[in-house]
Amino acid sequence: MNIRTQACLLFPLILLAACEQATSAASPAKDSAPAMVPAQATPAAVAPIQSGAAPSASVPTAEPDIAKSFQKDMAYSDLRKKLLAESWLPLRDPKCWENVGGKAEVCNYLPEVESCSADGYCKMRFAHRELGLRIQVGTYGPYNQENTVGSGSATSVRFWSFRKLDTAAAAACPSRDFDQFLSKFASDTSLARTFTAPVVKVVELLSDGEGDRPRPVYMQAADYSGFKVRYADGGFHYVDGEGAVDASPLRLKVSKESQDKRLVRYGLNMSEGNSYRFENTNGCWLLTEDPEAPAP
Repeated sequence: MNIRTQACLLFPLILLAACEQATSAASPAKDSAPAMVPAQATPAAVAPIQSGAAPSASVPTAEPDIAKSFQKDMAYSDLRKKLLAESWLPLRDPKCWENVGGKAEVCNYLPEVESCSADGYCKMRFAHRELGLRIQVGTYGPYNQENTVGSGSATSVRFWSFRKLDTAAAAACPSRDFDQFLSKFASDTSLARTFTAPVVKVVELLSDGEGDRPRPVYMQAADYSGFKVRYADGGFHYVDGEGAVDASPLRLKVSKESQDKRLVRYGLNMSEGNSYRFENTNGCWLLTEDPEAPAP
């Protein structure tokens, strides 16, 4: 067989092998796993989100009426004023100073700050206990006082999202009689946490160049540590900031504000004291407010 005849016979075989290789590359073998592609959410899994709302893995809560006045890129100072006018309060994060870093002065004049980045992005939180809702607002821009709590407009709203507040844990009421309830509440920190409202209204003290003035905020029950009373050995005692229980008895004054409200107050000296408001909710008492600002 001459060389020309061999070439003619080999050429179709080469073409056939090339076609088989191309087919193998385009079609996976029966035993091989299919190629992975990003999963696409079905229409039923996509929750309706208003323009400007932050994307979330969980289904967002239906927005209250106040959200109708929100717009993406509106001035944060305007949105803040709207919330405060409708009885929303800043939701204080005690880790704000740690989250922001440095002096974190923004945590003083903006109690709603959760965190801020050096390049101007911040996350703010407010709550409305009666509506059972909280809101997180994302902003961008200078977070100085003029553009956040003043009349400036350089800080803009980038997104917002509403979520339901946590609900009080279901537990047997220790006593419907308030005096007995208070003794049990003050003797067991775990019980006290259970019968503290999901958010506690706290009056904190703002100290700045304009002096000292009280300011109401909300704190989540898990973050609240302001109840400084312990019941032990048949009496109430003061608990200091380090957790030490004073051996001296602490005299409490309980005022009946209404059938379902009690105000508990104590005084340590001429300038220091505190008070707590309890409300009868769903058949048992809850600590709902810490209404007295600390002494400067």
